[in-house]
Amino acid sequence: MKNTTPTSFKQILTILAIAAITFLATNKSVAQQIAINQRSFLVMNGNAQLVVNNAGFKNNGSFAAGNGTVTFSGYTDTTISKITGNDTTTFNNLTISKTANGMALKAGADVNNTLTVAGGILYTDSNLTLKSYPSLTARVAMVTTGSNIIGKANVERFIPARRAWRLMTAPLTDANTIYNTWQNAGVAIQGKGTYVTGPGAAAANGLDVSPQNNTSMRTWNAGTQSFSNVNNTLVSISAGKNGSADNTGYFIFLRGDRNTANFNTSISNTTTLTSTGRLQVGNQSFTASSTSGAMTLVGNPYASPIDFNNVTKTNLMNRFYVWDATINTLGGYVMIDDLNNTGVFTKSVNASKQTKDIQSGQAFFVQTNNNAAASITFTESSKSSENNNQMFRPATPGNVPSQFLRTNLYLVTDSSLLLADGIFAEFNSNFSESVLLEDAPKFSNINENIALVRNNSVLAAERRPIINNTDTLYIRLWKTTARKYQFEFIPTNLNVTEIILQDSYLNTNTNLNLVTASNITFTIDGNAASAANNRFRIVFKNATVLPVTISSVKAAQLNNNIIVEWKVENEINMLKYEVEKSTNGNTFTVAYAVNVSGSDNANNTYNWLHVNAEQGNNFYRIKTYGNNGEVKYSAIVKVTISNNKTSSMKIYPNPVINNTINLQLANQPKGNYLLKLSNNIGQTIYTTSMLSNSNNSTLSINIPGKLTSGIYNLEVNTPDNKKSTQTVIVK
Repeated sequence: MKNTTPTSFKQILTILAIAAITFLATNKSVAQQIAINQRSFLVMNGNAQLVVNNAGFKNNGSFAAGNGTVTFSGYTDTTISKITGNDTTTFNNLTISKTANGMALKAGADVNNTLTVAGGILYTDSNLTLKSYPSLTARVAMVTTGSNIIGKANVERFIPARRAWRLMTAPLTDANTIYNTWQNAGVAIQGKGTYVTGPGAAAANGLDVSPQNNTSMRTWNAGTQSFSNVNNTLVSISAGKNGSADNTGYFIFLRGDRNTANFNTSISNTTTLTSTGRLQVGNQSFTASSTSGAMTLVGNPYASPIDFNNVTKTNLMNRFYVWDATINTLGGYVMIDDLNNTGVFTKSVNASKQTKDIQSGQAFFVQTNNNAAASITFTESSKSSENNNQMFRPATPGNVPSQFLRTNLYLVTDSSLLLADGIFAEFNSNFSESVLLEDAPKFSNINENIALVRNNSVLAAERRPIINNTDTLYIRLWKTTARKYQFEFIPTNLNVTEIILQDSYLNTNTNLNLVTASNITFTIDGNAASAANNRFRIVFKNATVLPVTISSVKAAQLNNNIIVEWKVENEINMLKYEVEKSTNGNTFTVAYAVNVSGSDNANNTYNWLHVNAEQGNNFYRIKTYGNNGEVKYSAIVKVTISNNKTSSMKIYPNPVINNTINLQLANQPKGNYLLKLSNNIGQTIYTTSMLSNSNNSTLSINIPGKLTSGIYNLEVNTPDNKKSTQTVIVK
């Protein structure tokens, strides 16, 4: 390329065009190259593609990659196909696609986004750096079979300005020491490296001295199921050098870079940790503990996000634990699992940004299922393109479980809230009363902890059968301090009449909302009883089974009104009925009362018209009074009145009650609906047709016989020949 200095944007683009044409056209195995000489520029504007075919790339000037991709292709070897020059070249995407031989990095090459080795061999010669920024971290895409990356590389991991613990790894084999990588060889450079401190710090062990004399780096001991202090950083940051699952997981406290001001507990700044070694390519298999229920700390072996769905787990729960540094003041554990292998994962701390995608440089815990050999294997196809920067940035379901109650714990600070921890209880007829591996154990955080306790087991997720009357969840709190806190209770599909939070310290009972979140503030004061770890518990009052005399309850919108109807069979020894209404599904008031018709052994139908019902959600239930003074409740039905014309259909309640499926229609066509119910293996259970005389109505489908517990599909064919499938849950 001619040694010129472009004087205009047009001239820069011209140079790019000439380079692309010249080196796409050539098909000779001779020493040709794109040469950017001193004071010359090559600019890739936007998403441009530059293919360097059977040629080299020499940068002695200035190269701007934009959002584009540079691809090295052809069949020539590294004597021709190489990157050289006096300056480091920064690529957005760098792709190696060789039909034979390979290409070499004879000068510095930084990759900001994606490195792809789709064919041939990339020889790094210690000149490759995978960059990491607040908004983007470079990744190595799937390395195809027969291709490889040979030589050492630098892998960066950006860390935000937040004093917190983190579970991390260096995704490398044959790596440099902890001291020479994450400690930056003891050199203080702004925004680079960090301190690794511990008692007995000295030049002989590489540890840094801190005023507090604290240990800031630990490894996991699978035998004792506890962390051990790192007492020497003059050792490789990765456990081995064989290229197969050699990287080590660490629990490390990060203050910021190696500025001594960061020893002040109120100061932190951003930093980037750089590790150096060979990139791990191909299958990576880690041995896990062979003891049932035991935990093993594993580091993501690739410089790429991985999808936990696509990892092979042998004798392991489909579950993992991470440390989310954005929780509380120093971070906290988050459990994520998918017991039914549906691909839908549930988090113990629902507000956490962690997903099923584990990031480059992230370590995590897995749990052994049975007493037998266990392992976890990563393949190139396990890699994901989902860069989840939320896990390295400042804080800013298949078989659906039938019922949920999530509990989040917040710190109340100057009228603001900071998420501290979270748990959930899941209720399903498939779960056991006993504590099994389906119940996720709780890892203890550095700061505040919340857990559920059953049979002396401390749990992050408690899974148990469908709620019985006066069922109780026992909450445990520990590591609290004298301050204000707030609970957030989030119910999902709970089929109960009351949820009560009991506070043994204040001796209070507080009703929680059955439909939306409830926020309850409480205080830990100077009294030791206020900090008792068993201060709180949650008591459920279950919806009493529908009296056998009532066969169905339904409600439907009629213009701005709602008609509530209930049918009674064999009406004996009944005194009266009341219709109770609510706008939140929690607090009900009596809206209508009617005495029994007086015709014993008859099939009677009652109804009430709620005139000018409120916009939004309207909940109804029937309260029955027997001659003997017994009071019972029906199931709750809901109708939503909206000003818009959005069409929808849904099953409510779901799980269904008494073999009756209520299909609520909103802004749907009038006419005949064809309905087919099938089980989860596709067998037809029941078919029928029903007439809807309103655009907003509820079709009550009474299934003959008793449905067994499980998941069903209701196929709905509408009068205008449209099909919809609704999931039906039977307790």
